[in-house]
Amino acid sequence: MSEAQAPTKKKKKKARPTWLKVILAIIKGLRVPVLALLAIYAGLWIGYSKLGGQPPSEIFHISTWKHLYDLVFAS
Repeated sequence: MSEAQAPTKKKKKKARPTWLKVILAIIKGLRVPVLALLAIYAGLWIGYSKLGGQPPSEIFHISTWKHLYDLVFAS
């Protein structure tokens, strides 16, 4: 059979419900920000607690970041 005579097979996609489309769009939109936050947390955890030898719970203390800011921007 040549290409011109070959029967064309078209697959019909099932229509997704609207609620599923919305949920998939939300998941797709949140994928990059969530992965970015996970990467920031992993970097902080490795740098501050593993390399720096500090307790990991101090990553979330505002006093830690004030001290870091003072060290970096002190005149």
